[in-house]
Amino acid sequence: MIQPRLQTFGDGFAARKVIAQAIDYVDGTHEIAHIHHRAQLVYATSGIVRAATPLGLWMLTPGNALLIGSQIEHELHMVGQVSMRTLYIEPDSLAPQKHECRVIPVGGLLRASILGMFDPAADEAGESRAELIVPLILRLLRDATEGVPAARLPLPANARLRRICESLIAQPASNDTLERWAERVGASSRTVARLFRQETGMSFGQWREQLRLAEAMSRLSVGQASARVAQDLGYADVRTFTVMFKRAFGSTPQQFLHLFRERLAD
Repeated sequence: MIQPRLQTFGDGFAARKVIAQAIDYVDGTHEIAHIHHRAQLVYATSGIVRAATPLGLWMLTPGNALLIGSQIEHELHMVGQVSMRTLYIEPDSLAPQKHECRVIPVGGLLRASILGMFDPAADEAGESRAELIVPLILRLLRDATEGVPAARLPLPANARLRRICESLIAQPASNDTLERWAERVGASSRTVARLFRQETGMSFGQWREQLRLAEAMSRLSVGQASARVAQDLGYADVRTFTVMFKRAFGSTPQQFLHLFRERLAD
């Protein structure tokens, strides 16, 4: 079994409560499984980031960030051109988390504070801007409510089921039957169906639908048209996609996009 890589920052950064790092990625870039001693706030100003841990998958757009706990194994997949502005946070500076990861809605103040960490300007007293911004960021993270619960999709631990899920994540438009997938991984369809419910709390069909809806939210959020989203995710037509989206989220894709843009502008 391959052990996840440990990423560190060296003694020169040890005294900092928050370390800021900016990286731009091309479409399809994959950060392999790794861990940090610090917590990590994953935020992208453009593009989509898929963050995966042993227990779950999150779809991140410019409207939300993911706070990954210290020592949590994770990997990142980039969809589109991604501008990452990520923060590595000393765990003792944060309130304890109930779960391994937490979705953080990114409003105007938090967004400006994160981006301010990458501005080297200093005030007249000679203090770096980061020293002023860090307490605000920590307070905003502490007070943030859980956002976009549908952005998380549970992932199974069973190796055969994991192979199926990873294939569907790569090709969410696939309409192959459970029987076909079970044959590919060398198991009976009954066994696969039972394990899906046991490990994810959903049937195979429900899990695939939730994957598609999470992908749809992400793609709409970065400006893809409903017709293209419907086609890319395997829906018969735009109407079918709209009906499924509204059933899941209580709004049409157009209404969702309008509300998303309003939240982003707050």
